[in-house]
Amino acid sequence: MQKNLLDGVSARLKELGKGGYARVYRRDGRTYPSGLNALVGAVLDAAGVDFKTDATVMAGSSLRADFVVGDRLIFIGMEPSLQEKKRLSMEGKRSLVLSESSERSDVFDLGVRASRDGESSGRRQTIFLDDPSFNFDYAHILPKTEKCSVMHGHTSSALVELIGAPRDGMVVDFNDAKPVIKDAIAALDHKLFISERYVTRRDRRSVSLSFETVHGPFELSVPRGTTVLLEGEATVENLAQELLRRIVPKMPSNVEAVGVYVYEGLNKGTHLLAQIHSKEAERRRMR
Repeated sequence: MQKNLLDGVSARLKELGKGGYARVYRRDGRTYPSGLNALVGAVLDAAGVDFKTDATVMAGSSLRADFVVGDRLIFIGMEPSLQEKKRLSMEGKRSLVLSESSERSDVFDLGVRASRDGESSGRRQTIFLDDPSFNFDYAHILPKTEKCSVMHGHTSSALVELIGAPRDGMVVDFNDAKPVIKDAIAALDHKLFISERYVTRRDRRSVSLSFETVHGPFELSVPRGTTVLLEGEATVENLAQELLRRIVPKMPSNVEAVGVYVYEGLNKGTHLLAQIHSKEAERRRMR
């Protein structure tokens, strides 16, 4: 009897060694082939949405959708061919492709990519714009530093990078992106940057500032139209954040992240890269 048991186990082990097993994910009575499938199923269940899984979507075709929600087809990790997409479109069916990528834009990027009809779920590309019209001058003061607690100015320049899925071979048309960036920089040119925490009074025409520097007290009344108030100190890092805030809302939906390089004079500056659809970006955009 023991010999029969060992023979039976040995046979099963041989099958496993040949790859005769697969990992599955079970949730709420359903079985899913991957963790991402299980997550999508859990979200649809939690939202009370009726759906089918692993369903044939076209007569005479082996194409199967991981999820079917009404006329929306969700594919996980597999994108239909161009011919299949055209046929689905002709039949009035819309597709969404979800995939996992090892390429991350920052530590908050989960690596999950989504693309709708007409978009590519694969390639991501970066374009950059560097132009003489992106030069600007500004003044600032940093009260807590020895040298920069005296009001002074800089001649700076910016370089902007746009990251996203190409549409018709382009992330963004340079001729469309350049005016957006140029207008954002023009709004910062020849402005005083200062933290809003130092504002003691403001009206439609002017802003009154008062703060203590390492050299003593400082008070100033400045025109509202030539002053840019920042949440934090007027560092080049926060200036880059302000520039980013002005560019992001005007980018098309296929642009997933925007990066800005801001130079403070020569050979020094900062680089800021941020996802467009992050909660922080949305919060700042509504301000």
